[in-house]
Amino acid sequence: MIVNSHLTGLYIAGDIVGLLARAIGGTVLTVWQTIWMGGLLAWVGTAAMMVWSYFKAMHLVTTTYRLQTTKPLPGGKLRVLQISDLHPGKGAVDRKRIPELNRRIRELNPDMILFTGDIFDEHVERPDFDSFNAFFATLDPPGGKWFVLGNHDLFHHWREPSYGRADLEGAFARAHIRILEDVSQLAYVGKDATPVRIVGRKDWLYTQGNRFTPAQLMPNGPDNMYTILLDHEPRELKADAAAGANLILSGHTHGGQIWPTGLVAKLFRYNELNYGMKQITPACAAIVSGGTGTWGYKIRTEGKTELVMVEIEQKNA
Repeated sequence: MIVNSHLTGLYIAGDIVGLLARAIGGTVLTVWQTIWMGGLLAWVGTAAMMVWSYFKAMHLVTTTYRLQTTKPLPGGKLRVLQISDLHPGKGAVDRKRIPELNRRIRELNPDMILFTGDIFDEHVERPDFDSFNAFFATLDPPGGKWFVLGNHDLFHHWREPSYGRADLEGAFARAHIRILEDVSQLAYVGKDATPVRIVGRKDWLYTQGNRFTPAQLMPNGPDNMYTILLDHEPRELKADAAAGANLILSGHTHGGQIWPTGLVAKLFRYNELNYGMKQITPACAAIVSGGTGTWGYKIRTEGKTELVMVEIEQKNA
């Protein structure tokens, strides 16, 4: 499907160029007819694009964002690692890449790890499910490991998964990953007495929008505690900021992954932020990850396959 869509797009683009060349005529038309060669260029272009998109999907990068806040932080700074949309198995990441992930994460040395949904999906086979949960159990950041559900973790879009809610909850409990579903909790980095508030929202798609509002999750509004809000889909960002969030972390979009998905999402405003960082208010920034894996295919023509590192520094008011 992906190959056919890109091939069709290149054929259409070639026909448009051909019409322009015909209108100009002369040498331009002759050169274009020689290059086009009955449409062979579209096949070569599609093949090149598929090879490039494979390597782009498989290349894991670390994207670092640096923020400042006047609110107190443990030791005056906080290093947050976001892992999102891993989708292990058919996509760019499977259990064979766990050693690479382990090395990269330990080199980053985060204060806490935040999982923003779709860590698993209905296509994940049990060996990948068990291997990744065993790997997560070996990670021990001082500020803990926190997780919010995505629309794939337990929502069966295509088939019954190899695990159920009880399996996921049990595996995460053994790995000391705390699942947040419309709840707010305090996180402490090591023995530092300065808390950070972690707010986890239920996924909008999974609940069909039937979830607590940001104001219900943070009823006292903005205060002097640094607040990180996790929401798998980048929705209601202004409401999150108004309720007191200082950092909103989301995934879901994959940065588009396969063009023109991201463009269509922007045109129809399906996501409030498709990728990267946006300053919602002076006190609140939202970050959307391109995904630590890819969904369905080892192909990426948009976005990055990435670990997201957020470095927050306390500054004087």
